[in-house]
Amino acid sequence: MPCYYRGCDNEADTKEHVPPKAFFPKDQRNQLLTVPSCKSHNNSKTNDDTYVLAHICMNASPSNGAREIFTQKILPQLGYNESVFRKMLLKGSERYDNGTVRYRVDVERFDDFFTALSMGIVYKACDNQLPESYSIAHIYHNFKDDNETPEYRALKESISRLYSGTPMHFLDFGELDARNEKIYSVKVFGMPEFRSSITVDHLFFGIFRVTSMLSKK
Repeated sequence: MPCYYRGCDNEADTKEHVPPKAFFPKDQRNQLLTVPSCKSHNNSKTNDDTYVLAHICMNASPSNGAREIFTQKILPQLGYNESVFRKMLLKGSERYDNGTVRYRVDVERFDDFFTALSMGIVYKACDNQLPESYSIAHIYHNFKDDNETPEYRALKESISRLYSGTPMHFLDFGELDARNEKIYSVKVFGMPEFRSSITVDHLFFGIFRVTSMLSKK
């Protein structure tokens, strides 16, 4: 059985959780989605997983258990190894007079994470790797960029509304049995058998939305 990761010819000798099991309480891990993976693509992004989860929880807290997940999964990591992870999260941050903190986000790490996650979701939906002919880009609806134009913000809002609904029958790319939608829900829009571009709508804790655009060249 091949690995889920696009272009990988390695034999899948393990399973990758999509999203990673670190996003869920230990007593709920038996409900998670998995895809076949080689060891390389299973273990290569552990640091990105923790980094992305920290930012998602900070954006979504305190809704739907985000604060609890942060306390369980992220808080213990902050003091390890001379607080390297804490310092990384705080790098470039800004603290305001009212006590709130604005954190700088490494978008490249987010892109790597959501590219792998989208490949896993696509594989889970159709039992096939995403073809090389697709380009991948991600829209982070909860992040604020000072350089965004009003037109781009309006576009993000339109995309969020468009893909928050149920896919029309001819864009129903495949079935996904995501069983813990309180933490993570996902919808895939696209014609089956890779006959169109694909959109993957990720929603964490009911608040943090990412739209992954898989465009067919």
